[in-house]
Parts: sequence; structure tokens; C-alpha cells
Amino acid sequence: MNIRSFKNTRNFHKWVGLVCAGFFIILSISGFILMHYDSLGLNHVVISGKFLPDKYFQLAASKRSIQAISATENGILYVGTNYGLYRSQDEGKTWTQLEQGLFNQNIHALAMDPAENSVLYAGTSGGIFKTEDGGDHWTDWFDASSGLTNGEVNDLIIHPDDSEKLFAATEGGLFYSEDAGDSWELLFDAKGIEKGIPVKLVRLSSVDPSDIYIATENGMYRSREGEDKWEPIWKNQISDVLSMVSLKTDPEFFYIGTRQGLFKSFNRGRNWVKDKNITTAPSLIVNSRNIANLMVTTGKKILVSGDGGDSWKPVKFNPKQRSSSGPVTITRIYQTTSPSPVLLAGTASGLFLSRDGGNNWQEPELSNAGKNSSSEERKMDLVKLITEIHTGRFFGNYFMLLVDLATLGLVLLVFSGIWVGVNRNKIKRRKKDESAEELEEDLLINVQETANDLYNESHAIHDMIEHISNHLEKCKTIYMSKEKKEIEEIDRHITTLDKKMHHLIRRIGEFEKFSQN
Repeated sequence: MNIRSFKNTRNFHKWVGLVCAGFFIILSISGFILMHYDSLGLNHVVISGKFLPDKYFQLAASKRSIQAISATENGILYVGTNYGLYRSQDEGKTWTQLEQGLFNQNIHALAMDPAENSVLYAGTSGGIFKTEDGGDHWTDWFDASSGLTNGEVNDLIIHPDDSEKLFAATEGGLFYSEDAGDSWELLFDAKGIEKGIPVKLVRLSSVDPSDIYIATENGMYRSREGEDKWEPIWKNQISDVLSMVSLKTDPEFFYIGTRQGLFKSFNRGRNWVKDKNITTAPSLIVNSRNIANLMVTTGKKILVSGDGGDSWKPVKFNPKQRSSSGPVTITRIYQTTSPSPVLLAGTASGLFLSRDGGNNWQEPELSNAGKNSSSEERKMDLVKLITEIHTGRFFGNYFMLLVDLATLGLVLLVFSGIWVGVNRNKIKRRKKDESAEELEEDLLINVQETANDLYNESHAIHDMIEHISNHLEKCKTIYMSKEKKEIEEIDRHITTLDKKMHHLIRRIGEFEKFSQN
């Protein structure tokens, strides 16, 4: 194995492990704080804007696409755009941008508490925000940590009889809250349809608010009388729903605006009539004081009816635009219920309003309505900041790329760890084998040396035996016959010992030859 590649892999393993450990520490600490923020006393702690990135407070677009409109009974107007939320307290003469705590400025929907107009909810592309002081401060933010697992809100309504109950139509389905937004559950689960199907619009029946109607890309669905069951409705009659109005009549009247035109039902949806004069109806409203008064936009025109939609007459709409951007396409209309009603027309390039029923129109400059506040005036709730850190949005898009790389790094970490471990075991086995070979070689050398010593000692003993035999031969010639017998007996034993010694020398010689091989 290449030692250099082994060292490089080990260094890679170490540094990737450190980077991944950093990510885990951030996620663990922020996750722990989010789980126990109430017990830690962090519920109402705010962070000064001088410690926060400018991206949460700055806007960078001159044109504003009008996406939501709401108003109080005393004429306070709210307009949600793709680049900010604006409020007018003088029926549209002057405007103020609302951004204190509303750090997602892509406003998709607005819902006002019917019992307390100072309570307002803003559905955005990143969750739902709540204010209790008419928009001056947005103290609550509901997103995935509250159960709203898909924060891209398309529509938002409040139950007319219980302001604690909210319905949010999102790209991930219909969500429901019964505690003023503190917790949410996924509600829409039509038979044969998976949870999480995008919901574009949600409405409650004016006759029975327990009946819920939703519009999806697959058509409309209804849940009746609070049942946890959804049924597809008007499958072959209504599609591509853009707007919907329910009238409190007996039987219930429905008006539904689609890309194909305006459809009307005067028997609670059993039969439908298509209005011949309206080819598309992106926005449709009813006068709450007189339900026979309806208003609809066809994109180019605004039409009004005083007889429940039987006949329509156009509203004069020829605003003087500050820029020559071509014809204005109206996507949203709204009319206040104040004694002097204000008519608002929202377009993709800005807002138009009329205080005289459409005879004269003005185009307020929303982009200059509120300048970015100084860092000393900016504030953000600490829990929301920790949530931004935990989800990675605080660090920007590059953080998500780093998370992906860290995930890939974890996979490589596992394989590199296995590779390092395998090679370490190989090195240990090789060292063990080398030690065993050295030990065997030493043993053979010792055996050889021992055999040589035995061979030399056996020859020395053999020489001594021969020396003794010579002396015994001399004794035989000198001593008497009795001693000779003794000497002969000794000579016999020595001869036997000499034979065994020769046999031992031969065996040692054979062992020496074997050990050398």
C-alpha cells in the first residue's frame, strides 16, 4: 500500500469529521434551544438589528406585485406585495411599510380577526406572521416548528365564529389551527389523494362554516360538517379555480371565478350556469352589507352587479400610469365597507385606488412608502433568529450547499474510515507475520547451534571413551586374573556405551542436515 495515499486519506478523514462535527454542534444546540425556549425564558427576548444581516430588512425592487388586500371597517388599508406589506390609515392617501419583525416580505395572503381588527395574520412564502397591534410589530411567526411543515402560503382565512381557528392553504396541503396559530396540523387528505397536495384556495360556507371548500390543481374538494373526510365535487363542471364567493342565502348561492370564466349556482352547487359575458374571473368580491352587490375583474375590466350577477356594468378604469409599461392587467380587487368606500385594484406592477366609485384613479408609490430602518430600530425575536440558524436560512443559499457537501462528506467519511481501518489491520498482520518469521528464523539458528554443540560434545565423549579403553587394555596386562574379570566387565560396558554414542552422533548429524534444509 502507498504510505502517502494512506496519510492523505487519514487527513481527509480527520478534517471532514471536524467540519461535520461543527454542523452537528450548530444543529444540536439550536434544536435544543427551540425545544426548550419557553423553559429557558427566551420566549420574548429580542435581538438588536445591529447584530442581524441587512437581508431581513432591505427591499430591492421598484415595482410591487399586489398579492393580498385587506381593510378594517374604519378604513385602515393593508396591501401585501411580493416585496413588502404596506398600511394606510387615511384611506390610501399615505402609506407606511410594515417590517418590524416581518422579515419575510413576500406577502401572499392577509387575514384579519373579525372580532379584533388589530390582530392580523400575514401568509408569506416562508410561514405565517401575526401582529396584535395593527402591524406595528409582528411578534409571532408560525412555520415548521409550529407544525406548518410547508410555509409557502397561498390563502389564509379565519373562522367567522371562532377567531382562534385558522385555515391555511399551502403548497403542501391544507393546514388547520385551533389555537390562533400556535400549532398546526395537516387537514386535507382526500380519498385517493396523498397528503401534501398543493391547495390554492380555501373557503368556508356562509350558511354552515363547518363546510370547508378547497381548490387544488386536481379540482375542488369539500369536507362537510367537520368530518375528517374529503370528497371531490363539481369534477366535470369547475376547474382552474381562481376565486370563490359563498352567499348566505337559502339555498346557498355560489360564485366561482376560473380561467374559463364565471360560474354561478343558485342551489348549493347542484347545477351551474356559466356567465356568457365573462371569460375569466381572477378576483371576485361581494359587498358584506348587501350581498346582491358583486364585483368581478376580467383582467382588463372591472364589472359590478347590483342584482346578484344577473347583469353587469363596467367600472371606468383608465388610470394614469407613471411608467409606460403597457396595458394594466388587474389580478385582485377590493372595496372597503366604510361610509366612503375605497375601491382598490391590484396589478402585477402596482396598486390603483379610487375614492369615487371608479371615476378617478390614483397610483400610490409603494416602493418609497417606507425606507429601510436604521440598525438601532431593527429588532428580531430571538427564537425566530435561532429558527433561521437551525434551518440554514440565516447563512444563505451557500449554507445549503455546504450542508449537501457535509452530507456527502459523511458518506465519504464512512468509506474512508473503513478503508483506513482495513489498511491498519493489514499493517498489523504484516508486522505480526514479520515477527513470526524472525522468531522462526531465530529458533532455527538456535536449533542449529544446539545441534552443533551436541555434535561437538558427543565427539569429545567418544574420544574420552577411546582413551579409557586404551587404559583398560594396559590394565589387563598388568593386574591378576580376578581384576582382569572386573576390567573386562568394565570394558564391555564401555563398548556398549561407545555403540550408543556412535548411534547418537549419527542421529545428530541427520538432525543437523534437516535443520539446514
